[in-house]
Amino acid sequence: MSYRDLRNFTEMMRALGYNRLISMENFRTPNFPLTGDILVWLVKRFDPDAEVHDLYTTEEDKVLLVRSAAEFMALKGNVMLNTKRIYQADGYAVRELLKIASLLYEALRAHAGGNDSNGNSGSGTWGTSSSIDVTAYIQDLRLSRELASQVTTKGATIYELLAKEIEMRDARNASINNLLELGKVESAIREAITFTKESIENTKSLIENVSSTESSFDTKIEKKQSELDRNQKRLQTLKKVRPAFLEEFERLEIELQQLYQEYITRTRCIAYLEQQQEEAAQAESERMQKRQKETMKFMEELQMEDARRLLDSEMSDVAHTGLTPPNAGLAKPTRRLRTATASKMRLTTGRQKVYGSMNPNDDDSNSYDSDSDLLLDDDDDDGNSEFLGSAADDMEGLPPESKSDPSDDDF
Repeated sequence: MSYRDLRNFTEMMRALGYNRLISMENFRTPNFPLTGDILVWLVKRFDPDAEVHDLYTTEEDKVLLVRSAAEFMALKGNVMLNTKRIYQADGYAVRELLKIASLLYEALRAHAGGNDSNGNSGSGTWGTSSSIDVTAYIQDLRLSRELASQVTTKGATIYELLAKEIEMRDARNASINNLLELGKVESAIREAITFTKESIENTKSLIENVSSTESSFDTKIEKKQSELDRNQKRLQTLKKVRPAFLEEFERLEIELQQLYQEYITRTRCIAYLEQQQEEAAQAESERMQKRQKETMKFMEELQMEDARRLLDSEMSDVAHTGLTPPNAGLAKPTRRLRTATASKMRLTTGRQKVYGSMNPNDDDSNSYDSDSDLLLDDDDDDGNSEFLGSAADDMEGLPPESKSDPSDDDF
């Protein structure tokens, strides 16, 4: 311990506003209560929210106090303290406490000096010092932001250049390894100098001709402006004049709109009627097909009924006479159908009827299988198809008794 350190410490503590006076004789002998109190006060002055073990009644409390204060100052203030000397609480502890006190005192002096430079009255004590002027640091903050943006930009540029290093490495090595001749270098430099001089002369000539170019442009602008004004006046005059044919045009336009509406209406009606006609034709064709199917079905039923009756009559004759007719089992439904159709046509046309009996004869000319009895007025079989197709229509014109199944008595 030296006299100078002790004097400086006492003066600094007085300047910092310590709540009690410190004598130079307090540290002649170990005095841990005063040392611990000063240590806690300095740490709290450095950071009011600091967590320090402020009890020092026992040996363990003293050790915890010194350790916690040393750790806090090492982390927050970057001040390394010797815990053994602080624990001695004598003149050697003053040297360690002087480190913290000098740090706080320098901060106080810097703050007081800044206030004096700005025209404010500086104070030597902490409690009576004026508030910090924030406006003094706005310029520094602006400069810091600019520097930060420049650092970011430069870093991005460096990153891009480093990415191109792989591609440029070969070209750089080739350029380094290439031995240049001094004559070629001098000629290239001379050409570059000549080209630069020519470009400078051209630029100077353009600068000198700026005034003439401006005057020509002004003349052109005035000319175009006058033309524009004249055209606008002409346009206004034409808008005011009403053409002679405009009324007729408007009348024809209205008439055209009416005719167009009428055309649209008629077109829609025609399209609708065509659709209705197509639907009616389709329904008629379906009805005709259905009618033909019903007629064919009816004719098949008549055919089966005639065949069944013919078979029953033949069987009854066989039962009475005891003879088997030569054409038994040969009556075909088609032959009977043609006979009934021919007889019906003769009834409708008024021609002569043909009568016969069901008894079999030796002569095959009187049998029902003979073509002469079936078709007396037809020469070919083409008319049979027509008779078959129009059988249903002919049946509608007959009286109700004639629509029944034909019997053998009609023949």
